[in-house]
Amino acid sequence: MRAYAQSTFILMAVVAGLAAVMNLNSAAADETDAGLRFFEAKIRPALIKHCYECHSTESGKAKGGLRVDTRDALLRGGEGGPAVVAKSTTRSLLYEAILYEDGGYQMPPKGKLPAQVIADFRKWILMGAPDPRVTRSQPAVATEIDIEQGRNYWAYRQPQEAKPSMSTDDWLRTTIDRFVHQSQRLHGVSPVADADARTLIRRLHFVLTGLPPSRDAAQEWKREIEAAGSVGQRQRVISNLIDELLASPRFGEHWGRHWMDVARFAESTGGDQNNIYPHAWRYRDYVIDSFNSDKPFDDFIKQQIAGDLLPIEDDQEWGENVVATGFLAIGVKFVGEEDQQKYLADLVDEQVDTTTRAFLATTVACARCHDHKFDPIPQHDYYAMAGIFRSTATHYGLLRAQARQATTLLDLTGMGLPAGTPQATREELAQLQQDRDDAEKALSDAMSKIRSGENVFRGTLRRLRSQRDETAAALLAYGAGGEARVLAMGTQDHEFPLRTRLLVRGELDKPAQEVSRGVLQVLSESGKNSFPPTMRGSGRVELAEWIASKDNPLTARVMANRIWHWMFGRGLVRTVDDFGESGDRPSNPELLDYLATRFVDEDWSTKSLIREIAQSRTWQLSSQYDEADAEIDPDNRYLWRANRRRLEAESIRDAMLAVSGQLEVQRPAGTLLRSVGEGGVGQNVFEPDIRAIETNCRSVYLPRVRGVLPEVIELFDAPDAGLVTGARESTASPLQALYLMNNAFVQEQAIDAAGRTKKGNVREQVADVFHLVLGRSPTAVEAAAAEVYLANRLNSVTQTQIQSDQPGRNDRGFGRRGRGRGQRSAIPADEPPVTEAAVTPMPALAELIQALMCTAEFQQIN
Repeated sequence: MRAYAQSTFILMAVVAGLAAVMNLNSAAADETDAGLRFFEAKIRPALIKHCYECHSTESGKAKGGLRVDTRDALLRGGEGGPAVVAKSTTRSLLYEAILYEDGGYQMPPKGKLPAQVIADFRKWILMGAPDPRVTRSQPAVATEIDIEQGRNYWAYRQPQEAKPSMSTDDWLRTTIDRFVHQSQRLHGVSPVADADARTLIRRLHFVLTGLPPSRDAAQEWKREIEAAGSVGQRQRVISNLIDELLASPRFGEHWGRHWMDVARFAESTGGDQNNIYPHAWRYRDYVIDSFNSDKPFDDFIKQQIAGDLLPIEDDQEWGENVVATGFLAIGVKFVGEEDQQKYLADLVDEQVDTTTRAFLATTVACARCHDHKFDPIPQHDYYAMAGIFRSTATHYGLLRAQARQATTLLDLTGMGLPAGTPQATREELAQLQQDRDDAEKALSDAMSKIRSGENVFRGTLRRLRSQRDETAAALLAYGAGGEARVLAMGTQDHEFPLRTRLLVRGELDKPAQEVSRGVLQVLSESGKNSFPPTMRGSGRVELAEWIASKDNPLTARVMANRIWHWMFGRGLVRTVDDFGESGDRPSNPELLDYLATRFVDEDWSTKSLIREIAQSRTWQLSSQYDEADAEIDPDNRYLWRANRRRLEAESIRDAMLAVSGQLEVQRPAGTLLRSVGEGGVGQNVFEPDIRAIETNCRSVYLPRVRGVLPEVIELFDAPDAGLVTGARESTASPLQALYLMNNAFVQEQAIDAAGRTKKGNVREQVADVFHLVLGRSPTAVEAAAAEVYLANRLNSVTQTQIQSDQPGRNDRGFGRRGRGRGQRSAIPADEPPVTEAAVTPMPALAELIQALMCTAEFQQIN
């Protein structure tokens, strides 16, 4: 009986419990139904009426990256993070925007919503933001790429520690020589003779500093090398010269310029408006200083990708790190784009492309619309990386330029960096304050009209807000008393990471599955290419550490190959920006692996690798031609001789300034673009001002505007910085020759160089001119021809100087423009002999010097 009673009691308890649960479920269901009914009655109509025009799939717009026409899109939000966070009005950006408070978003742009509508949104969010709308069924894009098979490709395997030939051949001096000689024997070629001392000295100076040796330094080093009593002593002298050049500030200027080609450095947006970046010069100086200090390359990588997120010891270090992230901010931008979502997608694509080409020589951006056609990179991997940059805010300015896609700059005042804006006077500050107050009042008046029911054109509101923001930004550039502020381009993380979906064919209106942020599967351990879901921030720190890891099979190989390319003129992999299937294969894979492992072992030191290469006998070979070797290896892939190559555009200009004695080595503060502001080319600065820039600073410090370069830089094939450029083209055109023969800048350098020649008779002056311009003595034929020419010019000048009314001549009796070069004839064989006592006037020497500057020898490294 007792058992029966206990059973009955238990049964009744169970029934009561079930009833309670059913009542709870019923209450919850009622609450949910009420919430959904409230959404349908109050919220959906408001969204359709006030928001869909600018933030829906149907309208084809997603300003700020935000769509509000599905539940997922609303929760995901746009650039600023989630638009709605259930039960939190303070974290719901949508609610903050409709409150129309100053200092934040103000939506919709036509005016503030009625108070009741705002109250409805508040109630709905606190209810948990119930929303019956679901994202339309999305396709799940699959891939047919076999990642495991892809890992067998040579570039994706870890560098192997190969052992070179142990030959005791006396020709060998370094490990590099052993690898090269082993390959030469295999392919049946033999190295030519060593370069002479003069050639080697000139080569070292140009390759390491981008400048010719001075006349005295060249002669002194030549004497030391030739006086060496043994091979070992000769190598010690050469090593001393290498160390001296690596320690020179000129090294960082030259090698920093190499990296700027890779980083697509420029001081304007390019694209549709070509607006100026007045603060881009900070990144330029950061790169130069990094090469001069021999910053470990792995740290160099981390700073450029995630400097603003790295641990620091002081404010100055943080300021430097933020400037380094200018790497991500200086790219091409179509700032006139109206569609914010498309603009963000293109911005992210440019950052993915630059980062992977620069550090990995991998064309990941090819997978934006479909799986990579050649390399094992599925479309999924592209969007895994894109999610990192989608969660990153890029700051590049242009508020004052009133660009449609403008951003703020980063204020680094007090971080130990030089000021970026000029000091303002009291009058200028007062005017800026008045402009800001006037714009604020005009905006307030417009808003009052809207609240009273008057219709105000939304374009008027945009203009008024732009005026207010522009003057406020200008005021922000100065502190109390008008002291200059330090502003920089760079990156910061968004407050909330943005969720990223794979896009079918790369089309914004065709989203597929969501993709977690991560890196390339083919370069990662299986299943470990995605970042953990607990990760905080954008993921740039994790990306930087993955790229800069010694275990990444590409990073050290790619940079070692770039260094080899800049030393030899060609990389072991000729396609220095593409190590993929469509790129070149290494001519000596064992040597490339050796260089990569040495690079890492030497603490990622660029200077150490340069030193080792320059000390090799392979690098010190002459460039003489050998018919038998050329028959086997016409392209010199196996390095049987040195490659002759033309100097970069900057070195040609700098060499002329060095010869003339007019080169200014002090670093200028920015370029002329620093002071012209954020307007476009043709607005604040004009093309002729950029092309014919008059300054004697090193060419690395000249303005670098996309599409508009200084004339000499453009003519001699400097890249325009639209894309990563690890290897420059080298063309020959009549315009180059015409520039060297007729440009006023070239003529002026020749005149100044003539003033530096040593006094003496004609023969002595000719010899000195050759040493000054080409770093060598003239041959007998060259000396005879030059002496006859100068004697002929002396007689000609003597005759013409009698006439005092000759126009177009400067105070040295020499016309810098239109000097009748076409009227000269060949020197006749019966010219009078040159006397030892004859001293040539400066104009004739200037013409001889300019003629030597026009030669291929002056423009080449042998």
